[in-house]
Amino acid sequence: MNLAILGATGSIGASTLDVAARHPERYRIFALTAHAGADALLELCKSHRPAYAVLAGITPNSVLRR
Repeated sequence: MNLAILGATGSIGASTLDVAARHPERYRIFALTAHAGADALLELCKSHRPAYAVLAGITPNSVLRR
C-alpha cells in the first residue's frame, strides 16, 4: 500500500513512519509533506525515499540559500 504522510515531521507523522518502517512488505512511502522543518524533511526523504516531498510553510528561496 502506498502512503502519503501529511505532516511527516510532526509526532503523528513520525509514529506513522515508524509503523510503515516496521512493515516494509505492506507499506511504501509514496509522499511526505511538512509545513516547516526542511532539514527534518530531508532526513526523512533520505531514509524513506518517497517519490514526492513537499515543504509548504516556507518560500523555496530560503531553502535554496542554505
